[in-house]
Amino acid sequence: MIHRNKIAAQSKPRRLTSLMAASLLGVTLMGLAGCAGPVSGPTTYLLPSSTMALTANQQLGYQQYDKRLAVIVAPLRIAEHLDNEGIVMQLNDIEVYQARQHLWAESIGQQLQQQLQQRLALALPNAQIISKGQPVQAGVPVRELRLQVNRFQGQQSGDALAEGQWQLLDGSGQLLKQRSFSVTAPLADNGYPALVRALGQAWQQQADALAKELASSQR
Repeated sequence: MIHRNKIAAQSKPRRLTSLMAASLLGVTLMGLAGCAGPVSGPTTYLLPSSTMALTANQQLGYQQYDKRLAVIVAPLRIAEHLDNEGIVMQLNDIEVYQARQHLWAESIGQQLQQQLQQRLALALPNAQIISKGQPVQAGVPVRELRLQVNRFQGQQSGDALAEGQWQLLDGSGQLLKQRSFSVTAPLADNGYPALVRALGQAWQQQADALAKELASSQR
């Protein structure tokens, strides 16, 4: 369970002050569970859908520049500590914890890419949003979007964090823009479900920011 400022190593509610305490508690609970009966399996999660409706202000902002455009989304690059099944929690400035009982149902890199493309397609309905390697519509400006995700995890502060860098290139491969991003979203409740929803919210906010960059690049 994730607390707004703490993390537990198992799904049962516990307040822990360190990763060592979490590990010791986990060993103890597994031992007790082994004596009492079968242990339940891990819980798996998918990011919430990114197809939520845009606000009126967002729609007006995108419509100003929403012309025909082909957007190629390159495969996302994911930091090694994120590229595994366990949902990640940052315990302090140097320690991270990878959950053993709370796992991503699908590769987090694939989920992030799918959610990003869905959100861009919603924000820019006149644009062709495709993965790299797919055919590009002829006769329209082309943009390629590249992302590196360095952080996608819970924070000790009680927030979810999405952090990394992005690059925007034109159809000939010339770099147009590059920026770092860092987006946080507060957890609405305790627990891993709340963390997953907050991570989805942070990623959706970043996707909306990228949609604005793509829209303005048409000027």
